Amino acid sequence: MNLTDREILELNQLCGAVVDGTLTDAQRARLSQWLRESAAARRHYVRALGQSASLHSYAAEVHTEAPDAPTRAAKVVRFPLWWAAILPAAAALVMGLIYLRTPAVDENSGAAQPSDFVGRITGVKDSQWAAGSLATGAHVRKGQKLELSAGVAEVTFDSGARVVLEGAASLHINSAWDVTLRRGTLKASVPPEAVGFRVSNAAVEVVDLGTEFTMVADAGGAEVFVLKGEVEAAPRGAGQEAILLKEGASRRFAPTGVSDVNDSARKFALFTEPLALDRLALVTRHLHWSFDEAVDGAFRAAPTDATGHTFDARLQGAMSAPTTGRRGLALPFTGQNYGVAKFPGLSGNTPHTIAFWVRVPEDAPLSDAYSMVTWFANNRKLGNRHVGINWNRDRNDGPIGALRTDFGGGQAVGLTSLRDGRWHHIAVCFSPGDEDPTVPVQVKQYVDGRLESSTIIPGKTRGPAVAENTALADLVWLGARLGATGPRQQRFRGDLDELFIADRGLEPQEIVSLMNENRLPSATLAAHR
Repeated sequence: MNLTDREILELNQLCGAVVDGTLTDAQRARLSQWLRESAAARRHYVRALGQSASLHSYAAEVHTEAPDAPTRAAKVVRFPLWWAAILPAAAALVMGLIYLRTPAVDENSGAAQPSDFVGRITGVKDSQWAAGSLATGAHVRKGQKLELSAGVAEVTFDSGARVVLEGAASLHINSAWDVTLRRGTLKASVPPEAVGFRVSNAAVEVVDLGTEFTMVADAGGAEVFVLKGEVEAAPRGAGQEAILLKEGASRRFAPTGVSDVNDSARKFALFTEPLALDRLALVTRHLHWSFDEAVDGAFRAAPTDATGHTFDARLQGAMSAPTTGRRGLALPFTGQNYGVAKFPGLSGNTPHTIAFWVRVPEDAPLSDAYSMVTWFANNRKLGNRHVGINWNRDRNDGPIGALRTDFGGGQAVGLTSLRDGRWHHIAVCFSPGDEDPTVPVQVKQYVDGRLESSTIIPGKTRGPAVAENTALADLVWLGARLGATGPRQQRFRGDLDELFIADRGLEPQEIVSLMNENRLPSATLAAHR
């Protein structure tokens, strides 16, 4: 059904309250009803929040750095977590950060320039590349052009979207949320956390609403097949409106218009056949502090290492009784206490993922925004400065209360405010970028299982580089700001629960597993040494 002018006006007011962070309980209930009962309202919601967030994203980049190539603005949509509790089907439609800004792609360069990593090759089968070779585990970059001459390759994006490319094919990587298929066959699988992933072509732009779909692109246009769920397909021709395609539907898009697909039944059968890929076996060493039981002020991590050594998190300062956590009990931080634990290798030059649950009081003052989790990075690129996971207290850098990761020379800032008195799952994948000066520091931030930001904002280097302090190496500090010699007086106020630290950058589906099941897939685990 189509929305009336009065209904559009009401929805615009509700969407505006979402963007401004002023949504009342009554407005939340009304918007929930709209989104639960009306497909037209859901589509309007996606478009409205997309326009707002794209302006936020574009303005932030304009103020931080000049683009090195002409760019076009893409949509960003941020959906509130509360809707996920309304209806599972609705949750599949609106969880996550939808689009990031899409940079122009250099048509003349098959090699990627140093830039942000936005995904990696997670599977191949008889793949042959037009130039060079991309094996399983290889990173793909924003702006990279993948030319697959033959075979099959799977790319898993940081957003959680997964695409299987079948050669001969040409795919341009615009961001973790957006790709362009020039030719060939692509199958996209999009979990709820990556709803809104976009695949575009000269003939059509497809926005995934939580589905599996296939696109086949050729010189004359593109065919779209919806295997599960639904997509919104927007023809590129002037005056043509977007089409909602549901499971089992297919269309061909061309400059001359939209038409049915010839022999669609046979093609659907072909695209639904299972495909076996050669995958990279990932092994993860990790530690997990549940904070459910303390012995003499220490919380033991699991698992122990191969020699039976234990890793304890010890609290310092005025203690408070444990509070009810996201799972079991949680650590309360009052501004008078902090914790410290050891994770071998954390200060080194390799990627790590830090994940935990946090609850920040709704009325938390800006003076409480200091590090929830922090550690020293003892390597040349960061000059032995610390890395801190905080919530943002500077509105010039982004929304107040948003997840923020600081390190020497920059920060990453998300969109969702954590300062609401509710539990949020946080995961930060941090990579110093090894010793190659052309490889930038990588920070991937996830809030409640969805990618919040993957772009570094250059900033002033905070504090001079210091000599390596081996006594502080590989220590992780909880609830305290760090100085050159250890914790400072500025502290975090709030509650922490279920701290995981892993010795690599986790895949999006692994982060979701941590959030939902409080564990990593067992096939990837190994004892810490």
